[in-house]
Amino acid sequence: PGGAVMLRPGELFAGRYVVDALLGRGGMGAVYRVRDGKLDEVVALKLLTLESPAAQERFVSEVRLARRITHPNVARTHDFGEAGSVRFLTMEYVPGTTLEHLVEERAPMATRPLVELALQITAGLGAAHAAGVVHRDLKPANVLVGDDGRVVITDFGIARATSHESATRTGTMLGTPHYMAPEQVMGRPTDARSDLYALGVILYEMATGVLPFASDSILGAALARVQALPVDPRSHHAVEDPLAALILRCMAREPEGRPSSAEELQRALEALIGTAPALVESSPTLLVEAPAHPFAAIAAWTQSVAVLPFAYRGASDHAYLGDAMAEELVDVLSHTQGLRVLALGATRRFAEDRDPATIGAALGADSIIDGSVQHMGDRVRLTVRMIDPDGTQRWAERYDGGLQDVFALQESLGRRVAEALRIELSVAAHRGAAPPEALEHYLRARRRGHRVSLTAAEEALTLLDRALELAPDFGPALAAHAIVSVRAWWGTEGHLLNREAMERARRSVARANARAPELAETYLATAMWEVQSGGFIAAARALGRALELAPTMAEAHQYLGQLQCEAGRPQEGRKRLELALELDPSLNMCHFALARNAQLEGDTERAIEHINALGTSTGDMFSGTSMAFRLAFYRGDLDEARRIREVMKGISSPAAKVMHTWSGVAFGETSVEQAAAIHASIQERTFNGRFTTLLRQIATELFAFVGANEHALAELTAAADSALIDLVWLQRCTVLDPLRGDPAFERAEQAVKRRVAAIWR
Repeated sequence: PGGAVMLRPGELFAGRYVVDALLGRGGMGAVYRVRDGKLDEVVALKLLTLESPAAQERFVSEVRLARRITHPNVARTHDFGEAGSVRFLTMEYVPGTTLEHLVEERAPMATRPLVELALQITAGLGAAHAAGVVHRDLKPANVLVGDDGRVVITDFGIARATSHESATRTGTMLGTPHYMAPEQVMGRPTDARSDLYALGVILYEMATGVLPFASDSILGAALARVQALPVDPRSHHAVEDPLAALILRCMAREPEGRPSSAEELQRALEALIGTAPALVESSPTLLVEAPAHPFAAIAAWTQSVAVLPFAYRGASDHAYLGDAMAEELVDVLSHTQGLRVLALGATRRFAEDRDPATIGAALGADSIIDGSVQHMGDRVRLTVRMIDPDGTQRWAERYDGGLQDVFALQESLGRRVAEALRIELSVAAHRGAAPPEALEHYLRARRRGHRVSLTAAEEALTLLDRALELAPDFGPALAAHAIVSVRAWWGTEGHLLNREAMERARRSVARANARAPELAETYLATAMWEVQSGGFIAAARALGRALELAPTMAEAHQYLGQLQCEAGRPQEGRKRLELALELDPSLNMCHFALARNAQLEGDTERAIEHINALGTSTGDMFSGTSMAFRLAFYRGDLDEARRIREVMKGISSPAAKVMHTWSGVAFGETSVEQAAAIHASIQERTFNGRFTTLLRQIATELFAFVGANEHALAELTAAADSALIDLVWLQRCTVLDPLRGDPAFERAEQAVKRRVAAIWR
């Protein structure tokens, strides 16, 4: 029986999880830190300790609902299973403490640290509410504060969907009474504002150190909120007036008196500490006029999509896969702004008669998504088609996967199909703004634009220029031109030191912001520009907006993952980069970041795997060789570094020849003075802040290796004073060990920490 289960450290559970420690117990079950032997990852394992059918139903509900939400401030649920009579789930493990312990130690809190924590909780709630989920048991014990500062909401055990399951049962009180909204206490229907009430109570407790309703019993405290108003928090502690007013507004007895949404509350919190962001917080050279309202809604493209139940072919015991795959696709597509997605309930009557004209007329659908699932042994093949109501097939693709983990298969295929469809649907929605010839130029350019060579980039830009001559306001072409322009500037050796290429990229990004601000690709282009210009705060916000508009955009995940890997969040970054590769295996830059991340963690085998993958997936031989050279240095393998340097010598690229000469300082072939002169000459010719910083990092490594600490610290200081955010490199790169303890190194590290903290604030 589940209630009798106790796991011991070292015990193997379910043939897969090695128990490390008990993390805690709650009303729903015990939580352990375990190592997943299959994935070799530390995760949290939660066991069901309640026996009733209602408790088991709620436990299964936690899995289903939590899997709808993908956000850094919500604990990611991985898997669900049974071991004998015990049900369990695994979720992301967040090393740190609970907000409950933090409040006990630190309350009352000052306004800024309180608001910085609250902003992350609000962001997580906003993601849950956007996914149609109300938590209904938000309390400090269900909020984790990671060692890296990330705040994560967990325990959706009594959550309910906001659509048709929002009402509580009459006479049933689910939740923790100290934090319940009045409507929960009275057994009335709940919605997103019920969570905002609970957050108001948490803020009250953080600001004052006490709960708002004093009572000798828990039930008395619950009833007090129905019968009385909370005591003003300023009567307990010197709480700033605007914060106190916002707390009391969150705790309004009637939902109508509270902030209408998590987004509204987030804006109010930002105003308390003066951090409300502009749409694009640009570097001085990117002139984009931002609207007064942060991330204001813009007349976005809209498209109505009908997803039909997928036909199934295979063994009858897996017949559910047809509907499961279609439902997963509906769930993922529904998060994409601009899409109105008709679910299977609306389309099931057309499962037999799949005539596109009939479906389009009956449902008002602009596009119909049809597909089939074929099960063969332990493999699954998914075929998906996008069809216009007139019967024209616009797009089709086939995907293959393994059946070993059905949840993972659904998620993976659902995301990949959704991203491919998102791009096609975006083009379809804008098709009326461009004549056929312009559309053809755009589609041809898109096929070339993802290649890294200068020739391919210039060919793509020529085609996009032609498309925009014919259709100046064709949004997808404007955004694509901005992306390719930035990629042509920094991603190709011939343009990196070219001021004209930089100016072309700046103008193109500014034009896309002005004419196509509704597209996720415009925000991606903005982030790409800002990263190269050192505008990391603006880049992070632009990427957040891109993923809000298009949660399956692979390149946005790649850029954010790279940013996280450098700026103090390597575990989050690694998962995001792996997701980007899952969505688009051709994103070679992911392998760069994953290889470096693995080596800095001491995982040489994984680092080499990614270097090898990079070597077979890109024509840019110099980039892969230079990264392999640096990683060999990191692990102290000088023989391998020397071998790679010889390979570099045979590459015809001018950059490879410079790097070969420059790196000779490590082997006594180039003097420190010569290496410094080579470095200075490159610095004088570059206009790219990120590239300049990268060069300074390499120079720091080379000089530190040969004992030229004064040169190394000078380069490190210059990097820290400009655009360095690579906190993980600073803290983990063993080549830098001779510099640690020097006051200049410590000052540089503190400067980078401050810059990194500002990015994630």
